[in-house]
Amino acid sequence: MKTAIQGIVVVLCMLLLLSQAGCKSSKKAQRKKAEAKTKTEMVPNETATLSGYTRSQIYFKLQIGAFTTPLSENDILFHQVAGEEVKIDISPSGLYRYSVGKFSHYDQAVNAEKELKSRGYKDTFIVAYGDDDKRIELHMSDIWNFLYEKQ
Repeated sequence: MKTAIQGIVVVLCMLLLLSQAGCKSSKKAQRKKAEAKTKTEMVPNETATLSGYTRSQIYFKLQIGAFTTPLSENDILFHQVAGEEVKIDISPSGLYRYSVGKFSHYDQAVNAEKELKSRGYKDTFIVAYGDDDKRIELHMSDIWNFLYEKQ
């Protein structure tokens, strides 16, 4: 008799726990999920980050080339950017990536990219960096959405 009562108590406790937790598809659970989403969307833009950077910490450069070995300072790649500062960074896979410029807005980088293409840099493209000069290794559409789409 005692074990039967204990069994009933265990079943009642389990039912009580289940009724309080609800199921994931219940209206109560859906309402809580919607409330949480709204709270997340209300986070001020200044505190939002992408790869650890706030919007004001992200800038753009133009990559003009990437090679498995470093280039000499006299390489033909640099002839059309003489007088501009060329930066080099090494990718996680070991490529030597060469870039020019530092633009706080994407539109500025687009205009500079057109200029470089007119000088013969057909494969140049825009890349994003954080204020610590580390490249942000994300697709540009993700960076664009973070910077310019309403949050």
